[in-house]
Order: sequence, then structure tokens, then C-alpha cells
Amino acid sequence: MIRLTISGLIFFYTLFSAVIILIIWIIFGYKEMKKFSRKDITYIWKCSVCSHSYVDSGFEDLSVCPLCGSYNKREVVG
Repeated sequence: MIRLTISGLIFFYTLFSAVIILIIWIIFGYKEMKKFSRKDITYIWKCSVCSHSYVDSGFEDLSVCPLCGSYNKREVVG
């Protein structure tokens, strides 16, 4: 017979709970990640002043940072 103490049971309960939460997080995170398309990624802006990343789909060439209020110009990469 295998002997388990209370601390051993608590350890295995915590371990299995963490593994189950990790698996659920990975499955649902992957589904959420698949929802974003290449078009959605083009709306992500990075402020040149405060380095804050934000999404702004209303503007094509010029955007206002919601954190510091500075204007940012779209930079063409490549």
C-alpha cells in the first residue's frame, strides 16, 4: 500500500490543479490567438515618445497616443 501524508496529498492536489489550469489556458489562449488576422495586427501602434503599444484602427497615417497624447506617424518597414 502507498502511504501518503496530508502534505503529500496537498502537494499532488496543487500540482494537478496547476497542470489542468495550464492546459485550459493554453487551449483557450490558442483559440483567441487564431482570431487575430494579419489585418488586425496592422492597427497596433507604438508611441515614439513613451513606447506605449496601443490599437488604433481609426487612422491610417497619423495616430494619437492615448497615454501621453503625442502624435505618431506610421512608419513603413521594409
